[in-house]
Amino acid sequence: MRGVRTGVESAREWATRPPGGVQQRIVLEGIEERGDRALALIVREWWWEDSDDADMAGEDVMAWLFEFRDGLISRWRPFEDRDEAREALE
Repeated sequence: MRGVRTGVESAREWATRPPGGVQQRIVLEGIEERGDRALALIVREWWWEDSDDADMAGEDVMAWLFEFRDGLISRWRPFEDRDEAREALE
């Protein structure tokens, strides 16, 4: 699931998981903007769809940096370290 993807359909395929097994939800905690760039502070929550209990399997506290061109996302970069992401935003 790593590597460069191009186009709407490739992005949709990458972001969509088939039913069953581990599932994810993205929780947006905030957005910071600088010109044509935006930093999304997110928590990615994981859970087992087939499990009887509602406990999460895990979570990742992250940041995603987006760059825009002509009103569209032209680049996206994930960061596991939010401080590093904020430095990249500047």
